[in-house]
Amino acid sequence: MATYIYIWKSGEDEQDVHYSFSPEDGVVGVMAIGRRTGDMRLLHPCPGDDTNTWYQCACKAVWNQWAVGNLPETTKYIYGG
Repeated sequence: MATYIYIWKSGEDEQDVHYSFSPEDGVVGVMAIGRRTGDMRLLHPCPGDDTNTWYQCACKAVWNQWAVGNLPETTKYIYGG
């Protein structure tokens, strides 16, 4: 069964862009990516993501966009199947 991780921009400042991510309604984590460096940080873990799998999926989706010069308003990541 595939899991969809929904990711949306939830804040930003001069150095970082913050993204919220969620595999389902009501369960949300928050991460940041450095605008210049691409460094990813988990700001608030997603409840139930004990292994950080959803966080790692969200990181991959956002970092791949950052690597080509884009910081998207929304994106998603699909894993499993």
